[in-house]
Amino acid sequence: MAVALTRPMPSGPSADIVRPVTVGMPQLALHGLSEIWLLKDCGHRHWLMLAELFGQPLPDFRDGEGATLYATFTGLSLTGACLDRVAEHDRLDIAGRIVRISRTQYLSTQTVHANGAPVGTVTLQSIFLKRAVAGDNHSVLRAVPQPAPLFAPAPTEGLPFASLCQGFRRDNWETHRGFRRDLRRPDGETVVDPCPAADFNGAGFLYFASFPAILDRADWALERSAGPDWITSEREIFYYGNVNPGDRLIVRRCGARDGADRRMRWVDILRESDGKRIADAFWTKAKGAGRSAA
Repeated sequence: MAVALTRPMPSGPSADIVRPVTVGMPQLALHGLSEIWLLKDCGHRHWLMLAELFGQPLPDFRDGEGATLYATFTGLSLTGACLDRVAEHDRLDIAGRIVRISRTQYLSTQTVHANGAPVGTVTLQSIFLKRAVAGDNHSVLRAVPQPAPLFAPAPTEGLPFASLCQGFRRDNWETHRGFRRDLRRPDGETVVDPCPAADFNGAGFLYFASFPAILDRADWALERSAGPDWITSEREIFYYGNVNPGDRLIVRRCGARDGADRRMRWVDILRESDGKRIADAFWTKAKGAGRSAA
């Protein structure tokens, strides 16, 4: 997706990068702002902010041997979401900052406002990877871009989400959002077959923004009786791997907590071909226009 800049890019990495959008059908879903569109757009902005750090007019990351590197997301957080408060013709402003948290890892925080009112915050953590075997998404390796970034802003305070991502990747977390790791007892599952034409990106990977859509398809299959009027207010996904076109996914419900107007789920995703867990996800959905985010 190309983003037209409507104002000059800030001269330094510490300034928020703001690019407004006028909301139309591409940005909307059944109940307001499309979560999938928002994540795709924020992912692209993350990519552009990385290019800015490396002094590149267009993102083109390579290692010392000239191999193409991909900024692959390892963590996604959507918080404080009020997607149903966004309507056609609204002005959407997304302000983003990015920091370096290790030699290969970067974290961006992007705040979203509709007509001046906050409607969500997207946090994305990425690492640089390359394929060890051409065309095989199971064979990725961490890599270091060359040359180094022109400037590499470091966080000025602790980053809880970065620590959370590390805990999930190492599988040493204990509790999260009221769910306990040692109580992972799947009580429902469904198989989802990602579509090569719709769910994979131009680099040939199952796109990070396709995972929420896959989770929603699984939820619809497992809990259709809940009805269609649930809107995401919080979502976190921790990514551990990817799949090749043609691979199918097993989506399992590992935990559930419900209230009168709120549904919370812990879900994991397994690669059907070898049973490898490639993601853990947590989401909260709520009902009703004008609600407060869960």
